Amino acid sequence: MKTSTIVAATVGTLAIATVGYALYFDQKRRNDPDFRRKLKKDRKRAQKLAKDEDKKKTTQSAQSVEEALAGIQDEEFPTSMEDREKYCMEQLSAGEALFTQGPEGYGLAAICFFKALKVYPAPAELVMVYQKTIPGEVFSLVMGMLSKDVQSKQEKYYTVFPPKEMNVKIEEKPEGVTADGQKVMRRGLVAAKDFAVGETIYSESPVISALDPSLEGKDFCHYCLKQIQNASTKVACPSCTQVVYCSETCQKSAGVEFHDVLCTKDTDEVDGAERNLAEYTKNSRNKVVQMLAKFLVKMVYEESVNSGVEYNAFDHMERLRYLEVASSPTEEKEIELLRNALGSKIPGIDEFITEERYLVMKGRLLYNLYGISTAKDPNRAVESSPERERSVRDGPISGAGFYRVTSYAWHSCEPNGKLDFAEGTNKVSLVAQREIKAGEEILVGYIKHDDLSTEERRLELFTKYRLRCMCPLCETTD
Repeated sequence: MKTSTIVAATVGTLAIATVGYALYFDQKRRNDPDFRRKLKKDRKRAQKLAKDEDKKKTTQSAQSVEEALAGIQDEEFPTSMEDREKYCMEQLSAGEALFTQGPEGYGLAAICFFKALKVYPAPAELVMVYQKTIPGEVFSLVMGMLSKDVQSKQEKYYTVFPPKEMNVKIEEKPEGVTADGQKVMRRGLVAAKDFAVGETIYSESPVISALDPSLEGKDFCHYCLKQIQNASTKVACPSCTQVVYCSETCQKSAGVEFHDVLCTKDTDEVDGAERNLAEYTKNSRNKVVQMLAKFLVKMVYEESVNSGVEYNAFDHMERLRYLEVASSPTEEKEIELLRNALGSKIPGIDEFITEERYLVMKGRLLYNLYGISTAKDPNRAVESSPERERSVRDGPISGAGFYRVTSYAWHSCEPNGKLDFAEGTNKVSLVAQREIKAGEEILVGYIKHDDLSTEERRLELFTKYRLRCMCPLCETTD
């Protein structure tokens, strides 16, 4: 007899028997109290056994994940693109060979697939491939390892960042209370040692920066934002006339980090997507979309040359506060410009730049940008940017920068720290304005407020940063 016939007959017999037993069971349940008590007791016992079994499986799975991660914790992964590709393929091949051996090979197979994820440039894509091609038990182990690894990475972040040589730490500070009395906490910058008045706490280069569009291509460097006082020292981009540099070093750095991808290339041979992005920035004077383009390109560049770094630029950005930016025709246009400019050069960028992600990234920049003052002439006229940027405006603002550590500096109308661009570039130094003790929070000014009342200061700070200032000056004049 065919297997299908046997199966069909068996199913039919079982169905008849099941209906008969169901009728008997229902009668006993309705009319026999002892049966009902026994049934309840059996149900509880079964639930307990099932719960214990699930707990056992969960514990075994967790132990497998913990043991696997512990085994590779100190392993050094390759950093060059060529070595990473080779390593990834080796781990994938080994994983496939192991899981074909059956359940006894699943644990080692999961370790191989997890190692491949660690070096693969687009891990989310590889996870989707795993979901379709490897056994469910192996996939569950891989995802458990990935989840645990991400959790460990999150918990470790503020133990290694900022670097010790920057003399500061990130700590939680009270910001206020909610309407129902719950404490609201924020992260702030705290001194790791004592500082005297005028002492430099640290210096930091930006993740990304941008000139005010009205200054591009004239006498300011596109990369470090330095003013070029001697026209004979200007270094031009070899492919466009839109930007200039103060040195060949800056020109080369900008080229490899972002400009080679975003260059408008003054030729009819290109489709104009890069040019459209540059023109939008120039006409609107909105730097953020151009800065996000630079940020994304630089992120890809850093991944390609230095994958050994534990936390990349996006890891830093995603931990920062952000303003909620509502979708509008402006944002829709910016997303389109960004996708068009990067789409043919960064695989998968169309999927990455969703509307939601773009609005959050834009909100993070708008909340954390600092105005940069690099003009040699303190009286130079530069129109105020339509975008918000933290600045007390001691001099003309020539551009804006996004900084990893300085983004955590909180505002005070009576700050104990001050940002200084003494080198005349986008490199910022945080300088103590008064004596600062170890453990004391370092505060800077977000706005120029000399001529503003307490009410006006608070209104501007809340409008721009959703921040209600509680510094001594505001509290005493409230």
